[in-house]
Amino acid sequence: MTDSEKLDLLLTKVQGMETEMQGMKKKLDKLSLGQLEIRKEIIMLNRKISDTYDVALDALGTSAENREWLEKGTLA
Repeated sequence: MTDSEKLDLLLTKVQGMETEMQGMKKKLDKLSLGQLEIRKEIIMLNRKISDTYDVALDALGTSAENREWLEKGTLA
Protein backbone atom coordinates (compact mmCIF):
# COMPACT_ATOMS: atom_id res chain seq x y z
CA MET A 1 0.00 0.00 0.00
CA THR A 2 1.46 3.33 -1.02
CA ASP A 3 1.64 6.37 1.21
CA SER A 4 -1.03 8.05 -0.88
CA GLU A 5 -3.40 5.10 -0.39
CA LYS A 6 -2.71 5.11 3.35
CA LEU A 7 -3.48 8.81 3.52
CA ASP A 8 -6.68 8.31 1.53
CA LEU A 9 -7.73 5.55 3.92
CA LEU A 10 -7.01 7.74 6.94
CA LEU A 11 -8.88 10.64 5.37
CA THR A 12 -11.90 8.42 4.73
CA LYS A 13 -11.87 7.24 8.36
CA VAL A 14 -11.54 10.79 9.70
CA GLN A 15 -14.38 11.99 7.49
CA GLY A 16 -16.53 9.13 8.75
CA MET A 17 -15.74 10.08 12.34
CA GLU A 18 -16.59 13.72 11.65
CA THR A 19 -19.91 12.72 10.15
CA GLU A 20 -20.63 10.54 13.16
CA MET A 21 -19.71 13.37 15.54
CA GLN A 22 -22.03 15.77 13.71
CA GLY A 23 -24.84 13.25 14.09
CA MET A 24 -24.10 12.94 17.80
CA LYS A 25 -24.09 16.74 18.19
CA LYS A 26 -27.51 16.93 16.55
CA LYS A 27 -28.82 14.23 18.89
CA LEU A 28 -27.40 16.06 21.90
CA ASP A 29 -29.08 19.28 20.77
CA LYS A 30 -32.39 17.44 20.47
CA LEU A 31 -31.90 15.96 23.94
CA SER A 32 -31.20 19.41 25.36
CA LEU A 33 -34.37 20.78 23.80
CA GLY A 34 -36.31 17.81 25.14
CA GLN A 35 -34.97 18.46 28.63
CA LEU A 36 -36.08 22.08 28.42
CA GLU A 37 -39.57 21.00 27.40
CA ILE A 38 -39.71 18.50 30.25
CA ARG A 39 -38.59 21.17 32.73
CA LYS A 40 -41.33 23.51 31.49
CA GLU A 41 -43.91 20.75 31.86
CA ILE A 42 -42.69 19.93 35.37
CA ILE A 43 -43.03 23.58 36.36
CA MET A 44 -46.56 23.67 34.95
CA LEU A 45 -47.45 20.47 36.81
CA ASN A 46 -46.05 21.88 40.05
CA ARG A 47 -48.20 24.98 39.62
CA LYS A 48 -51.29 22.88 38.95
CA ILE A 49 -50.58 20.72 42.00
CA SER A 50 -50.12 23.82 44.16
CA ASP A 51 -53.33 25.34 42.82
CA THR A 52 -55.22 22.10 43.44
CA TYR A 53 -53.83 21.89 46.96
CA ASP A 54 -54.87 25.50 47.63
CA VAL A 55 -58.39 24.82 46.34
CA ALA A 56 -58.62 21.69 48.49
CA LEU A 57 -57.52 23.63 51.57
CA ASP A 58 -60.05 26.37 50.84
CA ALA A 59 -62.80 23.79 50.39
CA LEU A 60 -61.82 22.08 53.64
CA GLY A 61 -61.85 25.38 55.49
CA THR A 62 -65.20 26.36 53.98
CA SER A 63 -66.77 23.02 54.83
CA ALA A 64 -65.50 23.28 58.41
CA GLU A 65 -66.93 26.81 58.69
CA ASN A 66 -70.25 25.69 57.20
CA ARG A 67 -70.40 22.72 59.57
CA GLU A 68 -69.74 25.01 62.52
CA TRP A 69 -72.41 27.45 61.38
CA LEU A 70 -74.90 24.63 60.88
CA GLU A 71 -74.17 23.18 64.31
CA LYS A 72 -74.63 26.58 65.92
CA GLY A 73 -77.70 27.28 63.81
CA THR A 74 -76.29 30.54 62.52
CA LEU A 75 -77.04 29.70 58.89
CA ALA A 76 -80.44 30.25 57.33
